[in-house]
Amino acid sequence: MVAVPFAIHGGFSAAFNAATLKALPTGVSTLKDPYFITYTTLWIGSSLALYLYPHSVNGALSAESDKKLAMSTALLPIYGIALALLAMYGILIYGSPEAMKILSLFPASARGGSLVIPTLAVTTLPEWLAALALLGVFVGGLVPAAIMAMAQANLLIRNVVKPIYPRITPQGETRAAKWSSVIFKFLALGFVFIVPATYAIWLQLLGGIIITQTLPAVFLGLVTNKFDKYSLMTGWAVGLGGLGIYLFITPHKPLQCHRFTQ
Repeated sequence: MVAVPFAIHGGFSAAFNAATLKALPTGVSTLKDPYFITYTTLWIGSSLALYLYPHSVNGALSAESDKKLAMSTALLPIYGIALALLAMYGILIYGSPEAMKILSLFPASARGGSLVIPTLAVTTLPEWLAALALLGVFVGGLVPAAIMAMAQANLLIRNVVKPIYPRITPQGETRAAKWSSVIFKFLALGFVFIVPATYAIWLQLLGGIIITQTLPAVFLGLVTNKFDKYSLMTGWAVGLGGLGIYLFITPHKPLQCHRFTQ
């Protein structure tokens, strides 16, 4: 993130000037509707979702004290700054003719934001540093996915399987959790091959919506026990399905995802 802007002659200034000549459908200096609303809700939702994402929550288990836990939790939204800077690479790539040449070899609908960072890395950085950047992209996706697979396995066994089969042994729980985690990983892998990569930005937005709709019920349940659990679950279900997912699908249905990623 630091090296690439310095490696491009003119940095972001040259990139913004070059992008202005392309008449991007999203806008350049400011985002056009509905992209402005989409981007804003994306970074706000992603910041709030950090409080419930499994790979973030699991890290809290290693806190040495309440004070350090509160400190690290309060600083979680800073991670959103890195995401915002990465999003700027969609403009920065216009400052590198070599990167744009490579990107033009792919169909417009297949380029997507997923190719911008790897393309900039291999065209502007030394080979050893580009290799580290690509490795970081790989690990950055693999680690949260693995932790989420383990988290869902534990939740499934403890909250679904065990109530149905209360006589299950600890060894049986472990075995079932392992198989559940493996199956979940293969489902996720199949999802990657089935769903076009250009929809990644929309899936990230949808994931933030699902998590943030869960946030009030969880936080209210932690703060006080005066709320009825069935009321909390009803509000969660209505917010998740009736409002969150429905309002996400409705305005985005007429949009072509490749228009955003161009």
